[in-house]
Amino acid sequence: MRIVAVSDLHGYLPDIPPCDLLIVAGDICPDHFGPFFAREQPELQAQWCRDVIFPWLADAPAARSILTWGNHDWCGMSAVEGRRLAADAPAGATVLVDALLSVPDGTSAVSIWASPWSNQFMNWAFMKTPGELTEVYAAIPPGADIVVSHQPPHGFGDRFVDVITGRIEHLGSRELLATIERVRPKMVVCGHIHDGHGRYIHAGVPIYNVSIVNEQYRRVYQPTVIELS
Repeated sequence: MRIVAVSDLHGYLPDIPPCDLLIVAGDICPDHFGPFFAREQPELQAQWCRDVIFPWLADAPAARSILTWGNHDWCGMSAVEGRRLAADAPAGATVLVDALLSVPDGTSAVSIWASPWSNQFMNWAFMKTPGELTEVYAAIPPGADIVVSHQPPHGFGDRFVDVITGRIEHLGSRELLATIERVRPKMVVCGHIHDGHGRYIHAGVPIYNVSIVNEQYRRVYQPTVIELS
């Protein structure tokens, strides 16, 4: 299966190479719409998804698409807009939030679990405490083929450098790391920490941070192409 994965679009629409599966791992939308901030008016962000992201997904040369949200995606967090958007997704595209989906792959299938949550930080969307994250990740079944998480696991694709102090921090989730060790997926797709972009390995499991922007929100990375055997 040929997979193309992206995260942290923040309004950018990258060209997608032909693939069997397109994975979008959150932070899809812009934050501002004129003078309005999406946190206060998520319906504006939701309409942007319908007008911009859903046509982009429909036109992508992908047999199937999986999308989950991130901490900037207030429209997905809204009880009303989140349900509507899941229903309005174009044919072949699925909005997946803390759920498992089976995607055909020839004579077999690939199971994908996607989750939008991140460690609590300020007042963003889709944030949970470590205890709450433990409960969310406990639902991921052992042997799930692909785990899609907006945030990275601790120590892999989560390196952040404070430009003022020069201090290096690892901001990923310890709970997600423990879940990877329990579930043993074939691969993990994440984003959230922009400068963590790249491929990592933990306990034999490939972890891909597929952000397409840097910490200054400039688009600097290309979509990640992955061959899953």
